[in-house]
Amino acid sequence: MYLLKYWLVKLFHTHTKILNNLHHTYIKHVCENGGDILEIGFGAGITANLIQKYNIKTHTIIERDKYYFDKLLKWSVNKPNVRVVYGDWVTDIPNDKKYKGIFFDLWNESEDYYRRVSLCNVLENHIKPGSVFLCATEKAFDKNLYIEKGHKYEEIKVKQIKLKWYNLLSGIIKVNHKEENKVIQRLDLIPKITYR
Repeated sequence: MYLLKYWLVKLFHTHTKILNNLHHTYIKHVCENGGDILEIGFGAGITANLIQKYNIKTHTIIERDKYYFDKLLKWSVNKPNVRVVYGDWVTDIPNDKKYKGIFFDLWNESEDYYRRVSLCNVLENHIKPGSVFLCATEKAFDKNLYIEKGHKYEEIKVKQIKLKWYNLLSGIIKVNHKEENKVIQRLDLIPKITYR
């Protein structure tokens, strides 16, 4: 029993370290131009906290889930450069500014092709040349839509964390949690769009 508990704790910490590394990489690139940053989806606030560590002008966060929006409201107190919006990115991105960095992180299983096309089209109204867009939601992102419009697409290599027992833990995840394994397997490359 002790050994099983040890491995479960080890698995959790390994998974957490890998995801934290991924979040840091996403946000480093989203904030590379400074300026106004748009974050779509608040969730646990991990990426929002990372964005706040960068020298940015403003940080707009859109959240459509009431539970997470309430968490966002509490989190945003005493953060004068944060603007919170309750709503959907399709209709509720504020029109009063163009963003230099956009981070999209929704884990909605129902994201379909129509929403991917909508995302590509909607974001063009809120960016300027040189703006950076990173999408952590695989189902919502279609790189070809951006390439066809002439935007620059690149894949950023994520520096792998050297963790003892990583391959064994990966194998355990693969056997027990197919979806989680998919997340871990994709941590080495991040898709990045730079608008032209």
